[in-house]
Amino acid sequence: MLGTRVLSGSFLIALVLGVLYLDEWLSPWFPLWFVLVIAVLGVAAVELVDLLKSTEINPSLNSVLGGVMSLAVANWMPHISDHLERRGGSPSGIYEPTEPISILSWPLLTFVGVLMVSFIVQSIQFQRPGRTMSTIAGTVLVVAYVGLLGGFIIQMRWFEGPRHGMVALVLFIGTAKGADTGAYTFGRLAGRHKLWPSLSPNKTIEGAAGGLLFAVIASVIVTVAARDLLGVTLWRWPIAVVYGVVIGLVAQLGDLMESMIKRDCERKDASTTVPGFGGVLDVLDSLLFAAPVAYGFWIGFGP
Repeated sequence: MLGTRVLSGSFLIALVLGVLYLDEWLSPWFPLWFVLVIAVLGVAAVELVDLLKSTEINPSLNSVLGGVMSLAVANWMPHISDHLERRGGSPSGIYEPTEPISILSWPLLTFVGVLMVSFIVQSIQFQRPGRTMSTIAGTVLVVAYVGLLGGFIIQMRWFEGPRHGMVALVLFIGTAKGADTGAYTFGRLAGRHKLWPSLSPNKTIEGAAGGLLFAVIASVIVTVAARDLLGVTLWRWPIAVVYGVVIGLVAQLGDLMESMIKRDCERKDASTTVPGFGGVLDVLDSLLFAAPVAYGFWIGFGP
């Protein structure tokens, strides 16, 4: 199990780093990143819909996929529009400090549209009472959890230019997954006291502490490597430590929240898509929950 997990994790790390590196030549379109995001979020959405079939809510798969894909496109559009304006010589292409916040209006308005369309679609399909509201609720839940939270991961690609965007993503993913790795390792080696048994009986306090330690180490390593290898100064090491603690905590909380979903659906894993991990959603869970926090942290403390 551990060997399979290591092999799968190594492949995923290589895939993400390869996509980010190759896409540097295709800025700001980042087509490889777009394809990867569409594939990952799409599979995660399908897995969550499948999980929720065992509950009273019944999301519409077609509406979910349409909503998640629409949000992914909406995260690209402001950057492509800005690029085209720059090529046309428009002064509106000048970078503004508030741009990372204002850009979020695109996916937010798209999510509002998805909500409204979900109601309209279900009204057209309405036949008998008792199912419509649960379908709408489930559809909106999946689109928000996968598409809206996932949008913050997408947006990090454009932080302060392509290189900073790449560093921001590597820092975030490395720190969040460092927390996962530390929690898993310390939990297996020294786990004695249950952390939250009603949600996840296998997670321990010792594992959570190890997750925080690994998250801080990952944050400091990426910060130092960015400075020494790429010439990108992020922040001083105390901020890197704080980043590691904050993201390490929220990432583990995200893992627990997905455990709650699976517990409620009486499933151990979202699927068997990723050997050693379970499903794509099982890999994404910590990232989805921590992404908005990392996004806000970078805006507040980043270069």
